[in-house]
Amino acid sequence: MIIQNKKLEAISPIDANKMVAEHGYLAIENSGATPEEFAKWNLDFGYHIKPDIWCTDKEHSEYFWRVTNERVDGENKGLFADDVLEWHSNLVPHPDAQEVVGLYAKTLTYPTETWVCSSIPYMQTLSETTRKYYRGLTTRLWHSGGYPLNQPWRPNWNQKYSDAVIEGIQKNRQKSKADTINPEFKKHRGVINEHFLVPDHPLEVEGLFFQPYDIVDFPGILNSEELYYEIFNELVQDKYIYKHKWKPGDILLMDQFTTIHRRPKVRKDKTRTLLRSACWYKHRKHFRYVL
Repeated sequence: MIIQNKKLEAISPIDANKMVAEHGYLAIENSGATPEEFAKWNLDFGYHIKPDIWCTDKEHSEYFWRVTNERVDGENKGLFADDVLEWHSNLVPHPDAQEVVGLYAKTLTYPTETWVCSSIPYMQTLSETTRKYYRGLTTRLWHSGGYPLNQPWRPNWNQKYSDAVIEGIQKNRQKSKADTINPEFKKHRGVINEHFLVPDHPLEVEGLFFQPYDIVDFPGILNSEELYYEIFNELVQDKYIYKHKWKPGDILLMDQFTTIHRRPKVRKDKTRTLLRSACWYKHRKHFRYVL
């Protein structure tokens, strides 16, 4: 879903919740919104994680991380820096699980993109028999050995960032859990290893929770890895992918239940800075599925 040439203040956060959920993403172009205006509007859109870590964008808002290849503290580059990020979702089993990720283009010095793959239209092409089958499947992040199964996108945190930075991220996750605005979230949050392949979406749309998790073995599945890649190859096609070509001031909101996203390789020698927010849907129909 794309909205062009409309003031951000004229876009209802309630309507925006519905658009993000129903399409998997919402791109807002040429709204003229400043980072401060986006931050204020975003507070009405969702319940937010407060990014109290080294790469917080203190110039504009306490609700933004800096996703940048510039050094933000004299030592470390911003969140994700210039890592290659393959297909993934940010609804991960941590206390700071993120139902919606928002990005605002602050500084761009070369053409750059973010790609979003939505499983919602893909689900609509499936037979009811197949959809019913998928509703009965679960996915798992950690196997019995304690290692993530299928996540090629993960940055090399231990190599890229200092111990103090990693410790700060962990503390912020725990603080985010303690500071949750709505008490309903505290009842439903925690580290969860297994999830339904078709999640119980807070706005009751139907898609696949298909970040790089492995599908759990299930009666009738002879090879769960084979099924995973069968779905992946069907899903990651141009007809289901939106490729956002960034312009300064653009806003991109991405549902983390039903989409995966990636960015093509970024340059190390030219500045690319996006401001990143993370939240839970505020205008939701239920609280049943919140990590």
